[in-house]
Amino acid sequence: MIDFLKNRKVQIAAQAVVITGLVGGTGAVVTMNKPVTLDVNGQSEEVRTFGGTVGDVLDSRDLDIQKRDKIKPGVNKEITRDMTITVNTAKKLSLSVDGKESNEWTNANTVGQALADLGVDAKGADLNAEPSQKLKEKGNDIDVTTSKDITIVADGKDHKVSATAETAKEALGETDLKLDKDDFMSVPLSSKVSDGQVLTVNRVENKTVKEKEAIEPKVEKKKSDSLYEGETEVKEEGKDGQKEISYKIKTVNGEQVEKEKKDEKVLSKPETKVVIEGTKEKEAPAEEPDDSDAGTGDGGSDDGSGGSDDGDKSTGGGSGGGGGDMSTQEIKDMLGGPGSKWYQVAKCESNFNPRAVNQSNNAHFGLFQFKLQTWHSVGGSGNPIDASPQEQFDRAKKLQAQAGWGQWACA
Repeated sequence: MIDFLKNRKVQIAAQAVVITGLVGGTGAVVTMNKPVTLDVNGQSEEVRTFGGTVGDVLDSRDLDIQKRDKIKPGVNKEITRDMTITVNTAKKLSLSVDGKESNEWTNANTVGQALADLGVDAKGADLNAEPSQKLKEKGNDIDVTTSKDITIVADGKDHKVSATAETAKEALGETDLKLDKDDFMSVPLSSKVSDGQVLTVNRVENKTVKEKEAIEPKVEKKKSDSLYEGETEVKEEGKDGQKEISYKIKTVNGEQVEKEKKDEKVLSKPETKVVIEGTKEKEAPAEEPDDSDAGTGDGGSDDGSGGSDDGDKSTGGGSGGGGGDMSTQEIKDMLGGPGSKWYQVAKCESNFNPRAVNQSNNAHFGLFQFKLQTWHSVGGSGNPIDASPQEQFDRAKKLQAQAGWGQWACA
């Protein structure tokens, strides 16, 4: 008896052969009774039948044929002596391939045949059943873990893995690589892996480093009427301090990804920088003299001693720079000519006279009408009119660099 037929509640009816005289004798009965082989899911038995078609044979065996079952030859095929009729019934199975689950139907009779029919390459794979195991009508659970070629990159090297690993953790277990406490992989260890996949081991290092940094000094500003408004003077330069800071540094594969400040210690305190700011009001400059009357303007003298022709020489001993006598034209050339701002300032303040004295207050002197206090603040000594035109020009440039063009209303 075929076991599978029992499972499908196949009832085998007794075949009573009644031979009567009307049939035409024993020879006729033998001719109509044909032997055939019936193979159901790989189990065969010989059947003698009076039926005319394959369907008649199946009916005579009470086989419950379903839509998904496969019958060869077809049910309408005429019966011939010694014919083989093959029936492969449909079986339902639950299939898991590398963790991916699906429900499938197959007409195969074994686990190996079913996987081949479903296109699953089971070569070198791990199975939960032998390939030759017979399938049941229902309740077939097949788990397949296929063999995969995987590359694990760690410490600058490629590590090749060929194994039936299902997860990243299993693939890593096929190597000698170890994960330290903070190390991690490019995918979670529980992630499913696939053939040809590349995984990366990320090495993590946490360390503490100490760095020294400068502490900028504070700037203290003090007011003083010893300087004019807008003028400043550094009384104390000050000095940077120094501190030591501890940082927690995190690197991944040698590259810094985090920097966290943990502690700070002052090694030396900064020294305050002191700056003096002038509060003294500036006096309004004298009116600009007429170009034709030397010595009658802001820096000129009433007797005309402030001006001269281009060929005249301005005289004076000079307090620090020397430079010798210079003609008015030489002074103009020194100042850069009519297009120069210095030219315009000297013309307005003294009409190019290095010995000019403001006769209205007797407090402004020379080419650029210095006050004595200002002259001394930029390194001059004595009176500007006693200095050479070159020195007066040098001191004026120094004053401009410190306090700007606002020192001259003519600028």
